Formats: sequence, structure tokens, C-alpha cells
Amino acid sequence: MEIRWRDLVICDYEIDLMEGAAGRGALVEYDLYGRGLRVAPRVLLDDPVPLGRVRRPGVVDVPAARYDPFCAAVRDRLLTLDGALAARAAFDDARRVLTAGLALLEEHLAGAAPPPPLRDLAAATDAVMAFHTLNWLLPRERAEDHLSAVLGDRTAARACLLAQMVPAEPAHLLDVHAWLLECAADADAETFARRGGFLQRQGLAATPWEDPRHASALLERLARDGEDHLTAQVSALRESHRRASARRDDLYAAALLACAGDRAAHETTQAIGVVCELAADEEEFRKVAQQRLLRALRLLAETHRWDAFTLTLDGFAAAFEEVACAR
Repeated sequence: MEIRWRDLVICDYEIDLMEGAAGRGALVEYDLYGRGLRVAPRVLLDDPVPLGRVRRPGVVDVPAARYDPFCAAVRDRLLTLDGALAARAAFDDARRVLTAGLALLEEHLAGAAPPPPLRDLAAATDAVMAFHTLNWLLPRERAEDHLSAVLGDRTAARACLLAQMVPAEPAHLLDVHAWLLECAADADAETFARRGGFLQRQGLAATPWEDPRHASALLERLARDGEDHLTAQVSALRESHRRASARRDDLYAAALLACAGDRAAHETTQAIGVVCELAADEEEFRKVAQQRLLRALRLLAETHRWDAFTLTLDGFAAAFEEVACAR
């Protein structure tokens, strides 16, 4: 994703997202990442100046003289307890606002609510998407060095650091399995298609599971094969998350205990625990929220006969405002 050319850093999301109907990538998918990158300084550092310049949706050019200090500043801040807690609070706020905005848009699509302001939803999405930068801004090496010093062993430090990367809630895969079980019991393909079909894969294009006919075939196959296997999978996923959470807590407590008497080391260890869980939580939430948004935008485009693959997020907002004003 990151390409360096002379004094320029090119952040190119097209490389990873070149998929879609008829081999096209959806501009809005690229756009979500590029927009999130540009607002990351505001979200993570309280710096209002956007990062770089948009060459086209999903491709952002950033002078290295701006990009490298930004990355260093984020890593420095995340290793302080105040900075880690501020990032956590910013994510929790962004998650709350985006969840509410997505619910309003989905209610509108179901005919149960008036048109919501898409520009507000876009701003909320940007704030959540800013956290995808933790994929490379998490200060893993420095965290490992710190834990190595605290625990006196690099292998133990690596195990402790890895154990912290567990989301507070089980992965969304568990939800999909649980919905499959619930809907299979009632042979309710319509509900599963609406509730979980969009999570079959990432992207703007509709998934096969969103079609009740495909969902029905899936549920029928599940009924023929017996639900015991899926039930066992759900139980195994829950137990795996429980064990991982317990291991995370045990190793975190051991690291904190090893810092006894050293306030600075204790706070740095706390910061590592906070940001690692944040990185895991944002990844899980963002994947589902992205898919909810892309599905809603696709349905909106189908309703108004727009080409969903050619619109940016601002393009969707402008088109929606035009429709709303015409009413």
C-alpha cells in the first residue's frame, strides 16, 4: 500500500481492492480508506491538517517530510497512557456515532425513517476509518522492547504482546454462525439473507448469501447435514475467545506485576494493553461497519438507478441531497 518515490509517500489502496463487478473496483471502497487516512492526524493527534493530497479516490500523495513525523508522533503518543486512553475514547465515540448513523440509513431504506444526512454519516465513517492506520502505526517493536525489559525475556515479551491482540467481543464470524443456527431452526432464509448475508465477503457487490434463494439452499444443506457440526463450531469459537481473553488478562497482569515500583514502566505497560485491545476491537467493528455501509449505499444506488461503482462517498451524498431536495 505504501510506495516511496523520492520525497513522496504514495498510499495506494487500489492495489489491495481491485475487485468488483466486471473486474471494476468500486470508487467508494478506495475512497473510504483514503478519506480515513487523511483525517487520521485529527483523530489520533488532534491535528486538524489533513494528511497529503488526494490524487484520485484511494490514492493519497503525502510528502515524506509530513508522513514520517506523523507516523512517529502517533507511535509516541500511543505508548503513553494518556495518549492510548485518548485514542480509545476517540474510537468509542466514533463507533457510537457511526452505529447510530448506519441504523438511520437502514431504517430509511426500509421505508421507516426520513432521509438521513449522508454527509454526517460520511464524517462518522471517516473517524472510524482513521483507525485502520493502526495496522502499521501500532508501535509493536517498541512495545516488545519495553516488555522484554520488564519481563527479562524477549520470548515472554512476544507472547505477552501477541496475547493482547484479542478483541473485547468475539469475532463477527461467531455472529454469522449463530445467525445460521437460529435461522436454520426456523428455515428463515429471508431473515438470514437480510441480517448476515452481506458478511459473506467484503466489497460493494452483493454476495450470494444476500439472495434468499441462495440463503435457503445454504440452510437446507445445513438441515440435511445436521446442525450439530455448526453448533460445535459456535461453541468452539466462543471457547476459543474465552481462553484467549483469559490468557490476555493473565499475561497482562503478570507484566503489570513485573513493573511494581516503577510508575513509568507501569503506565507504558498499561498503554500497550489499551492500544492492543483497541487495534483488535477497531478491526472487528470496522469490517462489519464497512460492509453495512457498502450494502446500504448499493441498495440506495439500486433504488435511484445510480451506478454505485462510479460514485465516491461525497458523490453518494451529493446525489442523495439532490433527490431529497427534489421531493
